[in-house]
Amino acid sequence: MKKTLLKGKSKALAWTREQDTIYMVALAVVIGVLSGYVALLIRFMIEWVSLLWTGERTWETVIGSLPWYIYLIAPTLSGLAVGWITVWLLPNGELRGVSGVLADMVERKARIHPRQLGTEMAGATLAIGSGISLGREGPTIAMGALLASEIGQWLGLTEQQLRILVGCGVAAGIAASFNTPIAGVFFALEVILADYAIATFSPIVIASVLATVVSRSELGNFPAFTVPEYHLISTWEIPSYIAIGAICGLVAMVFIKAMPPTRKWLETLMPDRRFRLALVGLMIGLIGLAIPQVMSIGYGIVEDMMLERIHPELLGSVLPLAEFLAIVLVGKLVATILSAAGGFPGGLFGPVLFLGATIGAMCGGVFHAISPEYSESYGAYALVACGALTAAALQAPLTVMLIVFEMTANYQIMLPLMAACSVATLVTRSFGHGSLFTEVLEERGIESHWGLEQSWMRSVPVSRIPWRSIPRISEMARLQELKQVYTASGKGCVQVVDDAGLMVGIVTFSDLQQWLIDPTLDQIVVAGEVANRDVLVISESDSLLDAIHILDREEFEQMPVVAADNPCKVLGILSRNAIFSTYHKMIVKHGEGEHA
Repeated sequence: MKKTLLKGKSKALAWTREQDTIYMVALAVVIGVLSGYVALLIRFMIEWVSLLWTGERTWETVIGSLPWYIYLIAPTLSGLAVGWITVWLLPNGELRGVSGVLADMVERKARIHPRQLGTEMAGATLAIGSGISLGREGPTIAMGALLASEIGQWLGLTEQQLRILVGCGVAAGIAASFNTPIAGVFFALEVILADYAIATFSPIVIASVLATVVSRSELGNFPAFTVPEYHLISTWEIPSYIAIGAICGLVAMVFIKAMPPTRKWLETLMPDRRFRLALVGLMIGLIGLAIPQVMSIGYGIVEDMMLERIHPELLGSVLPLAEFLAIVLVGKLVATILSAAGGFPGGLFGPVLFLGATIGAMCGGVFHAISPEYSESYGAYALVACGALTAAALQAPLTVMLIVFEMTANYQIMLPLMAACSVATLVTRSFGHGSLFTEVLEERGIESHWGLEQSWMRSVPVSRIPWRSIPRISEMARLQELKQVYTASGKGCVQVVDDAGLMVGIVTFSDLQQWLIDPTLDQIVVAGEVANRDVLVISESDSLLDAIHILDREEFEQMPVVAADNPCKVLGILSRNAIFSTYHKMIVKHGEGEHA
């Protein structure tokens, strides 16, 4: 009979998990569609702002024909406006974009800060459309995550369900931006969730696919870039791609390491956040006067590099290609670091792709000039380096490989791409595990490498860990009675309560031992005098991860579990052994595919 009951319970749990997955997939449909339209809205808003300043939808379209004063006025005025918007909405300097999403996943349990709506929709589109050197993917990801989080909170989802739903919004944002649904899925899994369980995977796939469908319905089924037909001329090219990967890794390291000191320098230079962005905007405008290619996202210039139709002209002078690209590389790198470190809302995907393409075109031109019969022309190298630098800077090699593969639909590119991305990522990682997304988190002391294990540990509430009852005694009870209750219970602790039955303290052996010497105190001292009132407790709504963190810091073997709505109402006592026993059981279950 017992075996039958257990079997029935197992079937019920399986049915519950199946229903939960179906529910999450249904929500993923909603998130995918909404995120797809939000991605389109952000794209169009950036184009509208660009039209206002330049008369064209993108800044690169008007290189060489735009009046000089626009380069100064547009980013400076947008910096002034965005500075005031940012300080008004995020007065404490809360993080935004992908970094903000990661921080909220760690610190706010997947509850994305709702004020990102204003900074990403208004601030980012105004900044990027006015020539600030950032991309549109960061705001798109943040908005997808925010939509998902708000819907999940409104429906009362658990933290684990919220995390999955946020992953759906992130995947949808990437997929709609690049027309790459597979890469969108893996970005959410690799960078945001670090979770490849089937229950997580299915809703994210659905959201990514639907966002791509929405994007294609408005923009057509075209890749983010028109890329050249790729051919691996010779296996001798592989060392060249490995060398480019190493260079990209070093540049990514410089990019990441330069952010904190630049941020501090700008804070010293202009302490008032309301005006700091105006100053940064003026700096970017001055760079743009000399190197107009650095303004805004620059996807058109990336495409020109890949298709080998770059015109190496600056300030009316035609330069050698390698020299021109080196100047553009430095200018774009400085402009992007200033934009991001200064506090402009916007993404880093676009600028990093630009920098990678520049490195690839520059090095590829040199390699092809040295050995034209054994190497492709510089457009192919621009394409591969585009992926290599992005993989290193974002520490997301799998996602980037898939983005490039989806854009080219050419299997031949995978060998050099895998080699370059792997080397670039390893080179950057040798200087530290931070990425452009996580460096600011590390600067603020936010632990971002929680990984899959901590992800599902957060989803296990304390209420699911077996706890024992704890004997209680009135705070007015005599010491003799306290001794008797303590000895008879065998629990190692006694709860001392007031007239309402609420805890005033706990008595353990260390609290009791000093009162055991003198028996004359048995009828004089009361339990309230013996009790330790400085008690560390854990709420029934806390997680297994919270319990483990407490035990890592403290040496005691037991702690009271209290009601979520009243920290003085003790529900039971939780032992160190029970916590770690549950932890080990969860590892076994997860390994067997029974994701809790």
